[in-house]
Amino acid sequence: MWGICLDSDTMQEGLFQKVIQYRIDENDEVVITLPKTTTKPNRKHIRELSVPPKYIYGEWVSPYNHPDIIGVICDIHWHFKLNCCFYKIKVKGKSPLPMTGGQKWKIKSKRYFDDDLSKLPPPTKQI
Repeated sequence: MWGICLDSDTMQEGLFQKVIQYRIDENDEVVITLPKTTTKPNRKHIRELSVPPKYIYGEWVSPYNHPDIIGVICDIHWHFKLNCCFYKIKVKGKSPLPMTGGQKWKIKSKRYFDDDLSKLPPPTKQI
């Protein structure tokens, strides 16, 4: 099942108002399966979604208007006014330290909606 976590006790973990995938266990408790966490919000503070998000955590995507950018869905939030999901993606960026040659993941500040992204197959080599 997919829903919106509205339990303010989950704010410290960054789950408040985030779209989550969850199940109800045999003890009638919420078990969040995506994003990965051990937090168990109160069941009465989960608003079930009738339709799952178009993209899920960990999927590789590219913005339609920038096909050169390749990223991974790292956050799914709910836009209450538009009544839909929006996504945050993380992309490989330049290393903050000169001459290290490594790359560091960074989260793009832009909010992406369903029609802004296209799904990509996972890369065959490390990006």
